[in-house]
Amino acid sequence: MNHKVEEKMAFPRLKVAVSDCLRGTECRYNGGHAQNDFVNHHLAKYADFYPFCPEAAVIGTPRETIRLVGEPQGIRVKGHKSETDYTDGLKAYGEKIIPKLLERQLDAAVVKSRSPSCGLERIKVYQPNGEWHGSKDPMTSGLFTGQLQAAAPYLAVEEESRLQDAWLRENFMLHAFTSARWRELLASTPNLADFQAFHRDHKYLLLSKNETLYREMGPLVANTRTENLSESLAAYQEKLFELLAHRSTKGQVRNVLDHVYGYFKDQLSAEEKAHYQETVTEFVEGIVPLIAVVKILEQFLNHYGSEYLASQVFFHPYPPDLALRSEVSAYK
Repeated sequence: MNHKVEEKMAFPRLKVAVSDCLRGTECRYNGGHAQNDFVNHHLAKYADFYPFCPEAAVIGTPRETIRLVGEPQGIRVKGHKSETDYTDGLKAYGEKIIPKLLERQLDAAVVKSRSPSCGLERIKVYQPNGEWHGSKDPMTSGLFTGQLQAAAPYLAVEEESRLQDAWLRENFMLHAFTSARWRELLASTPNLADFQAFHRDHKYLLLSKNETLYREMGPLVANTRTENLSESLAAYQEKLFELLAHRSTKGQVRNVLDHVYGYFKDQLSAEEKAHYQETVTEFVEGIVPLIAVVKILEQFLNHYGSEYLASQVFFHPYPPDLALRSEVSAYK
């Protein structure tokens, strides 16, 4: 029997909301765009995009730059030169557009860094007089992205600039593809066996994220019967999304690698054992990328076999050509 991990897996097509300027649309304040290579040349192969641009819709293009201003009644969005208050219009845009985006059952969102409307973090909040005093003054998310995260707390959201970081990029894509697999499961009107299979096949992926939450998910599945399936799916989804929001660490991934290795260690030669131990240590020390260890474990699986491991999503959680496990900096 062939136990080989299927490398040409069928991956779900992602549903991704994206700041429109990142797609190359000329909607920035100066009439330009912020075309992003990862979004358009890599992610686009596997995703359908749902664009948004609060500022273009409310203020127009080109337009004056805007900034967040801390006032007694809260944070406002004002024109840099005119001091026109655009807050209510931008909020109304978010209140209208975000529910429409979420109706698409999004798997992720990519937002524009440093934008007072779309930035994910570290957006300066100026004093009413226009000053900003570094660490003394607050920083926050852009108005629209804040609204999106409030409406969908566990959605995978990243800025295009942060996606240059291999660790954040790998976690983001794992989050998005796992969310998409879950979305497709629910769309298939799953029965109890389907639910059990999803949890079984994702065991080592989930374990690599957060062991505590994974241990809480097991009893949920074990105690599910046909009559309480819908309630269990809802409770499981809450735990799943909470777990996916955690970022994998080398220690957690090493734990999973060793678990998988344990299936074969009684069959391995001394040379094979030594090769695995040396390579996994080099992964932890930042000498080789994770893919080097995964390929060794796949060799063991192909040679010695394991029905259980052959279906584990951990081996191929996203399309291999994204090469997300090929950089030593992809895990911390």
